[in-house]
Amino acid sequence: MFWPIYGLTKKYTEKNLNIAKLNLKQINIKNIFKRSIHIFCIDVGNDNALNFEIFALMSPKYNLHRFGIFFTQNPREADLLIILGKPTEKMVPLMLEAINQMPEPFGVLLTENNDLGINFENFDIPNVIGHIKGDVSRNDILSYILAFMKGDERK
Repeated sequence: MFWPIYGLTKKYTEKNLNIAKLNLKQINIKNIFKRSIHIFCIDVGNDNALNFEIFALMSPKYNLHRFGIFFTQNPREADLLIILGKPTEKMVPLMLEAINQMPEPFGVLLTENNDLGINFENFDIPNVIGHIKGDVSRNDILSYILAFMKGDERK
């Protein structure tokens, strides 16, 4: 009783798969990134505006998964650490511990949008790929992430 339905379903599925393969060949999609990266964000003392910019990057409008960009909840699984804001005194040990847990090779992106907290120049932070100051937008953050994926130097 189920075989005719299974046969029809299989026939239509195979037909649709062939159409999808033809369309991909016609579009000629090139993979510009060699691998995917995982990002860990840590908020060390911002006024919550940077959190909204990160959440905006996670929205369907930007769809970072198509670029191979994923956010992780663990610094041990991340390739890029994004530090949001200037660190307060209580967040300095947590920030340094997150940096120590990052596996090699890794990058650190510093973002700050206010003057509250301790300057990053007081710390010896390794592998800094960029330092965004002032009015930080999601496009600035995305451009640094994409440059990091391509291996470009942006200071």
